[in-house]
Amino acid sequence: MFEKIIKRDRNEILESVLEQKDIDEKTKNLLQGILYKIEVSYNDYKKAKVINKTEKQYVDEIITNIKRKCNKIITVSFNDKIGSTQVKEELDKNKFYSDEKQIITYPIEEKLLYAIEKSTNNKKIVNTKYGIFSSVISDLIITGKNIDRVEVLRDFNGWSWTTVKSEIENIKANLVFQTLQILVGEEFMQNWTLDTDGFIDYFDLLKKEIGNKFGDEISKNMEDIIERISIINEANVNYSFKKDNMQKLNDIQIKINLINDVPKYINELTDKKKAAEREIANLQKILSSEKSIKEEYYKINDGVPIEKKIFSVKVLKQQIKTKIRELLSNIEEINNNLKPNNFIELKDNIYIEKNLFETIYYTKEEEEKLYIEFEKIFLKCFRKIIEEANEYNLVKLIYKFRYYMLLPFDETKNIKNVDSLENETIEIERELMKQAKKHKIISNNVPFEVWTHIFETRIIELDQLYYKIFLEYDKKYVQIFDEKISEEKYLINNIEKNKVNKKVKIFI
Repeated sequence: MFEKIIKRDRNEILESVLEQKDIDEKTKNLLQGILYKIEVSYNDYKKAKVINKTEKQYVDEIITNIKRKCNKIITVSFNDKIGSTQVKEELDKNKFYSDEKQIITYPIEEKLLYAIEKSTNNKKIVNTKYGIFSSVISDLIITGKNIDRVEVLRDFNGWSWTTVKSEIENIKANLVFQTLQILVGEEFMQNWTLDTDGFIDYFDLLKKEIGNKFGDEISKNMEDIIERISIINEANVNYSFKKDNMQKLNDIQIKINLINDVPKYINELTDKKKAAEREIANLQKILSSEKSIKEEYYKINDGVPIEKKIFSVKVLKQQIKTKIRELLSNIEEINNNLKPNNFIELKDNIYIEKNLFETIYYTKEEEEKLYIEFEKIFLKCFRKIIEEANEYNLVKLIYKFRYYMLLPFDETKNIKNVDSLENETIEIERELMKQAKKHKIISNNVPFEVWTHIFETRIIELDQLYYKIFLEYDKKYVQIFDEKISEEKYLINNIEKNKVNKKVKIFI
């Protein structure tokens, strides 16, 4: 009864918010449909994914997002005429269009929710000190977060759990986000994606969190791979970014060519230093007397359009002093670069930068290898988490690993089906089985040939699973099921002692 009251309240709150917005009736009906679908599906979603957030918290976040940012939402039919070519192209491609003023969507609840999340989430969540990585890592993580937010609608319907890969806006961004969320927790990722001022350096916190738990080497490797993946992701979705950084890579190569010719490099830096010193001397001469500064003032303003004039001698003095400070800083940088140790460090850093930006030229095979490496690091960390888990946490880890194994790796396969990860994932499955038997979570009689298949079942309640071994045309199969659902059968080869046609509960 209490839950029904809460759900009714959420509908009433949503209706109250929508009354203050420019939102048509079609959209209002879609939003009410979203709340209904969440009500039907959320318990299964929460159990399968092993998350702490309640349905009420999830719905309240949606309502808050609409209240904060979504002032105008229009739902159009697939055959409606759209005046703007840009809007039409975006609608055909993504099934929604959004800008700072409005959301236009086709009547698809999942796409409407995605558009709301995309419109309300922060655009940059990584400190600006990381330069180009500030934007590309932000884009990767925020895209993953947007996809994460619609999963309950997309994959769960109250009686089944199905993932249609073609409906996921960016499979790789989702893979990275979900992997990190399993590794460092939903609260950390939630706080990171909600950061608005950049005052807290969450990317640095992520590295420290991983370093403290799993070692500095793993943290450094993870940092390097996330940076590379972020560049790849941005290049794949943003052609302008790829084009700009192809030019940047050319500029880096020019620097490398120069720095490898040491005499030429030293001469060029020395010439730049001398030019800066001459310019400083000239500027200081101008500042040396009121007469010279006034002469410079009249000279600069002579024949210049009014919008480009300097309007006082005082302003000109400040500009000259600022320029002198910049030139002194350049000279200091040149002196540092000419020092042997600093020269070596500079050269190393340029090559590191070159190697990072060369990822924009990666082939599909090279990209896949990088994602495989990312997941192998995760699996190494997850193994350590299992070893340190108590009985209560171990059950959660079994559920989490099942969820992880069903994550789409690409358009054709899930993690469970990635051959390059098979050795690592089987090792994790064996360790989970070992610990589960040790803590008397599963029966000692459950063979690994049965156990491995619970990590590909989409029956929500793992602790309600049974298995049965049976013969069919002289071959042995195992079927996993609960009281309501029977999964597909799996061929098995190494089971001799288990009885045939006997229903056996997996979890004690």
